[in-house]
Amino acid sequence: MKLRECWVTQAHTIHRMVQLDVRRILLKTLLLGVAFSVLLAIPIAIDRQAETRNLLSLHEAEQERVIKLAGHSIHQEIDAVLSDLRYLSQHNEIKSYLQNNNRSLRRDLALEYLVMAQQKHIYDQIRFIGLDGMEEVRIDFANGKPVIKAEQYLQDKHDRYYVQEAQLLSPGQIYVSPFDLNAERGIIERPLKPVIRFVLPVADSQGLIRGMVVLNYLGQRLIDKLGLLAGQTGQVWLLNSEGQWLIGPTRKEEWKFMFPQTAQPTAVPQFDAFRRQAMLNKTGLHRSEDKWIRFERVYPLAGGNSYPDTANYAQPVAIDRYYWTLAVAFSASPLQASKTLVSRDMLTIYGALSLFAFLAAGALAYVGNRNKALSQVMERVLDDLPILVAYVDAKLCYRFNNMAYQRLFGLSPREIFGKTMPELLGEAAYREIHPYIQQVLAGQAVTFERQLAYAGAGMHDVAVSYQPDFSPRGEVRGFYVLVNDVSLTKRSERRERQRLLELAHVSRLASMGEMATEIAHEINQPMAAIAMYSAAGLRTLHADCDCNRMESWLEAINAQAKRASEIVRRVRNFVREEEHHHIPVNLNQVADEVTALLRHESQSQGIDVVLQLAEGLPSVLGDRVLLEQVFFNLVHNAMEALLPRSGGRRITLSTSFDADRVYVEVRDSGPGIEPGISERIFDSFVTSKQEGMGMGLTISRSIIEAHGSKLHYFVDPEGGVTFLFSLARESL
Repeated sequence: MKLRECWVTQAHTIHRMVQLDVRRILLKTLLLGVAFSVLLAIPIAIDRQAETRNLLSLHEAEQERVIKLAGHSIHQEIDAVLSDLRYLSQHNEIKSYLQNNNRSLRRDLALEYLVMAQQKHIYDQIRFIGLDGMEEVRIDFANGKPVIKAEQYLQDKHDRYYVQEAQLLSPGQIYVSPFDLNAERGIIERPLKPVIRFVLPVADSQGLIRGMVVLNYLGQRLIDKLGLLAGQTGQVWLLNSEGQWLIGPTRKEEWKFMFPQTAQPTAVPQFDAFRRQAMLNKTGLHRSEDKWIRFERVYPLAGGNSYPDTANYAQPVAIDRYYWTLAVAFSASPLQASKTLVSRDMLTIYGALSLFAFLAAGALAYVGNRNKALSQVMERVLDDLPILVAYVDAKLCYRFNNMAYQRLFGLSPREIFGKTMPELLGEAAYREIHPYIQQVLAGQAVTFERQLAYAGAGMHDVAVSYQPDFSPRGEVRGFYVLVNDVSLTKRSERRERQRLLELAHVSRLASMGEMATEIAHEINQPMAAIAMYSAAGLRTLHADCDCNRMESWLEAINAQAKRASEIVRRVRNFVREEEHHHIPVNLNQVADEVTALLRHESQSQGIDVVLQLAEGLPSVLGDRVLLEQVFFNLVHNAMEALLPRSGGRRITLSTSFDADRVYVEVRDSGPGIEPGISERIFDSFVTSKQEGMGMGLTISRSIIEAHGSKLHYFVDPEGGVTFLFSLARESL
């Protein structure tokens, strides 16, 4: 009782009832403060590492971006040179020159090359070299301006490696030299001029090779482009297929392979290790103490432009063997500086947070001491509830349940924890509730009533509510279960329903007793006809037998027998007592059956029963026998209400429907309802008839309410009463 009083008392009163232990609070404050300070150090250290990793990730992403851009720039440059080379080997001037080698045509060819050099500004030399290796046309890019070299300055290049390689090619094949330094007359040109030579043999109209077009691409343009991509990331390096530096970590490392006679200084070991790794792998990451280097192998000749028709487009040879290694390196010193800055900031933040941690520890110690008693009250109240309360996760495992589960299943909360719903409830009960579980896991709140056979707990009537539990991202991570055992209530309802059914059956039997005379009279008519026709048949058999007349009498006997059988069937259907089920019912058919049953009585009393039934009336879900009882009671009551009237006796039974419901109205032209009983018309044993029991409307109202609706009435000012009700349409 004291716990219950604490629970329902106002909040400030509960707080005064909680006894605080000051010494325990201080000790807990100290322990929590130290613990919080230690715990705060962990995320700060983790955050420091995360910041470092994040910075490193940004640098790695920048490295990858630079490598992709550099690869694209390389392919773009090489593709442009190859395109120019193909053009220079096929234009009209060179075709004319190959057909007729004279000074005029050579001049035209030189002018064509000059225009190309003026437009592009990317070629150190554009040449046409004969098969003997002698330059026949040469354009030099001197002092920023392309010029045609005079004949006396043309050189013999038969001993140069690129001329010798090109002489081995067939028409349509392109030789691309290694990326190296330009040399004139065997001496490396100063200042250093990185070049790539593109050589394409050209043939005359007879298909005979007459010479070669040579483009000396200014490699410094590509080097400058790659240098611009480095930005703040660090350095962009480039190695050839032999691991030699084209763009190196230092100027001294670049182009050393072009000066074999010069004494080589000792290479930096970390660069040596990187070069070995780059030679063995197409892509990778090399880490050292002060450098992080990401590298990737690129194939310059395998660019984005593809020419499937090799007969019309010359292609480079050794595409898959001609490659460079791109590398992007950045120094580790920015990371060290960032770590120092982060450490200093973190120490300041840690000091402030530690002070706050001790303050928070004091508050938590106070609140925890106070709330401990309150939580105990809440737990006891929850365990004392007569309903089952639980939490089930998305895998249908129980994560919490109150003591009501132990009272029902005989298992402690520890034993139930982790069990799945099929394991605890049993497969039979789980199959019944499975559709509702699917709905709540889809995010819908569900409430339903079922009679479930629990494993180990027997059959129970329960009212169940499932409430979904959503994560911050909107996903259903579980649901709350509230189960109320309503077995006692349901048993009481079933007893009441059984009494209602018995009372309705008694009412039908009583109604049949009242109609016994009319029913006997109605059955007597076909029986008399049968007797008359059978007597006539007997007389005919003793005299001359007229077969045609005998056949007509037998047909008449058969029709009258069917008529009597139909009357008996209607009476038996009306008074039968059987198990009741809710099934689809067409109310138009019910109206036809009831009016047919009452037809003789209505005709004998001079009452006109009019049916106004809607076409295409949808079915409702209900108990057909009980609904027939309602129709019978309403129509029969209307007939009795019309007896005092001498004329104008009329009953109208109509049906209609809309998108959701089916409507029924029974209207009579009688005197209406006496004022003294209008407010109690649906009460038991209330009637204006001397011989009536006063149960018809009571039973009818109970039946309609059992079908989820209400029975209403209104009095027509001009006379008569209309009773009406509606039922939900059957779901499709």
